[in-house]
Amino acid sequence: MKKFVLFFAIITIVFAHLPFLLSAEEPAAGYPTEYEEATDPRLYQSASVLVMCVETGDVLYETEGFTPRYPASITKVMTALLVLEYAENLDDRIVFSDHALDIPDYASRIWMHEGESISVLEALYGILLSSGNEVARALAEYVSGSVPAFVTRMNQRAWELGAVNTRFINPCGLPGDGQFTTAYDIALIMQAAIQHPIFLEIIATPYFELPPTEYYGNARLLRNTNRMIRPDEPEYNPYVIGGKTGFTNAAQHTLVSYVRQDGMGLIISALYAPRGATFTDTSALMDYVFAMPAEQEEEPEPETWETDAVQIYEPVLKIEYDNTIDGILEENSTYYGEISNREAYTVASVSLITVILGLLAVNMYYRRKLNSSGE
Repeated sequence: MKKFVLFFAIITIVFAHLPFLLSAEEPAAGYPTEYEEATDPRLYQSASVLVMCVETGDVLYETEGFTPRYPASITKVMTALLVLEYAENLDDRIVFSDHALDIPDYASRIWMHEGESISVLEALYGILLSSGNEVARALAEYVSGSVPAFVTRMNQRAWELGAVNTRFINPCGLPGDGQFTTAYDIALIMQAAIQHPIFLEIIATPYFELPPTEYYGNARLLRNTNRMIRPDEPEYNPYVIGGKTGFTNAAQHTLVSYVRQDGMGLIISALYAPRGATFTDTSALMDYVFAMPAEQEEEPEPETWETDAVQIYEPVLKIEYDNTIDGILEENSTYYGEISNREAYTVASVSLITVILGLLAVNMYYRRKLNSSGE
């Protein structure tokens, strides 16, 4: 009798451990043999970066992309957007007022004078290439009659675009209390601006000659502050269509760029960066994100099985080498392998057989005990 019970006990133990033996497969081909936490490479020096797909608006990469920062002169993207949306004729002349010229001594300018005039189109080159602050104020007066009225429109338009963490207090980007944006918000504004062909033409222009005016008998050469589109600069990148730079002591260096490669457009924002870093950060992030689709295509699709109600995706489990199941991983996490449908059915079947054999053993034991007692 003892030998009989011992035999069934051994059988039960073997079958109880069989599921774990079945799940201890070698890692699938292409997966790491050692578990490492997935971490993105340090590609940038900017405090906030964000990469957005132009066509879909999807955020493909970001760090501190929703953190409020001072914008500096990338504010002028919104200024240009409103001008293009409200101006009926880009050949209209803008006359500079004393109020438009009221900017700090340190602020960038193209040295306009009171009473001097240029066209709306020339003014757009003045703000997007040379970042003329007095030109941004003159455009604000042209569109809305006054700078405060124009700023109201700026904030209303930002809200309409979904840039809800942005607030402007002037059309230039000069520092002040209550002026802020995020890498995400400025990407949304840039996404709207590049829908205007003339905007794309301007930001892609390395140099522009401002025609003679009432105060200047000769043309003035405006140079684009974005070194990524000037072929004679080491930061030049042929895939960068254009962008807008910015700098103040409070904002540090900022840049929002429109890039395009292999039929795919990206908007890349880099905020609060040391000198020159916005250009290298933009190139590094561009290279990283454009390489992402090829890597994603190699990832295996999760297995599925059909039910009468819905299609269920099989959870991906991380299996350590001690054969324990640690938990369901997040999407795109590193893992060793998967529990397949075959293994799931095998485990269920073996568990059922184990229970049945155990019950049979207990039943036979008590039947023999009852027979031996004479009852």
